[in-house]
Amino acid sequence: MDFFEESRYIESKRKFDVGKMWLKIVASKSQTKDYIKSIESKFHEIEDYGEKLLFWKDNNLSPLKLQYEFIIYDENGTEFKPVISILPEKNKEKLQYLNWIIEECYQEYSNNSEKYNFDTPQFEILKKRFFESKESREKFIRFEENSTKDRIKKTGVSTDVYNYIKFKEREPNVLSDLNFIDVIIPITLQNYAIELSFVYDYIKYLIFLKSQNKKEITVDEVFSENKTFNSTYDIPKLMNIHSLLEERNIIQKMDFEDFKLIFTESHLKDIKSKIVWLPKSTQGVDWDSLVIFLKNICGFSDTYFNNTTITLLTERIGRCFKSGNEYETGFNYSNSVPRSIRRLRKNNFKPNRTNKTYQKIESIFSKIF
Repeated sequence: MDFFEESRYIESKRKFDVGKMWLKIVASKSQTKDYIKSIESKFHEIEDYGEKLLFWKDNNLSPLKLQYEFIIYDENGTEFKPVISILPEKNKEKLQYLNWIIEECYQEYSNNSEKYNFDTPQFEILKKRFFESKESREKFIRFEENSTKDRIKKTGVSTDVYNYIKFKEREPNVLSDLNFIDVIIPITLQNYAIELSFVYDYIKYLIFLKSQNKKEITVDEVFSENKTFNSTYDIPKLMNIHSLLEERNIIQKMDFEDFKLIFTESHLKDIKSKIVWLPKSTQGVDWDSLVIFLKNICGFSDTYFNNTTITLLTERIGRCFKSGNEYETGFNYSNSVPRSIRRLRKNNFKPNRTNKTYQKIESIFSKIF
């Protein structure tokens, strides 16, 4: 079988539609040219690429549409077409972009799998079955690794997705691992992210199986990553915190039962409503105040914030909170969160005293005691 015959064979076996997801994500985040014109000047004030991605998300622009343009005329009637763009150029930017669109595509698939006529078992179900097995642990790991790779192959997804395991282990080298080092137009990155989203749960399971060969992990430790935050406060005090946050315009009004789910170590899948975080900074979302709030309500020590927990915290923020921006659908992985945490850690978790939200949060927790 030559290359073209093999390509046609793989295409015939493919059980998912890359183009359908691409169109869905683009169409669901459409904006008028007048709106693009209104945000153009703010966008061009941003220099950091990670902040540009965050701006793109805050303004509900499609992660798969790399640029928007509109027409303006100068005083002489000459036509110009200004452009706002997140085309990644440096390898670091390509990596940031790839991180972002993988999560965006996976979220679209996991929320709407029935629309794509494709149903991958959820990662949590695969792990549960692993722990319920009576087989020898070593033997069962080998069996599950082989069978999971076979399941992935049968979907028709390209073999490049296996290298996502290397991505998790060797993030700085992901572009060379995936042979994306010289990609100029990142349509290749987009197609890769879409393909990966359909088998993302399988890939996560393979990574999990590899971890089982290195050390013993308890069931509680494994499943904790799929749960919400764990507050150190009892229910009556949580009710008080909830009321004060609403009263001081830090969060949007919401039912307490929904608020409680976010802070009682509930399953992420049970969340019905995210907390809408209202405070803003000059750069967009006031990440500092959110981190300080979580530190207080969860009782995190200063030493809690290491590289592993920062990643975990960032992911949970994305699942449990969304911005007060009317176009925002939810926080996603952003370099802004880790950067904010590291900056706060250097300052002993004391942001600028002129930060009014920080002062409100301090006041709330002083009242709880």
